[in-house]
Amino acid sequence: MADDYLDNWLDSLDLTGPAGEFASFCKTELERRRNTDPDYDPEHYEEAIRLVLRKLGSLDTEDLR
Repeated sequence: MADDYLDNWLDSLDLTGPAGEFASFCKTELERRRNTDPDYDPEHYEEAIRLVLRKLGSLDTEDLR
């Protein structure tokens, strides 16, 4: 399931500062959306998370792109 992948991917990141706070927010928001939003699309959500983390400078390594 894509949600399991996204949960595992976020948990595997070793982020600090604003990026860590954002990742923590995303994990909480992911759970909320999964349970309440009928239009929730985990693939678009992951894409948005990666974009923000890249902008924060936290996804500079190849395995996180």
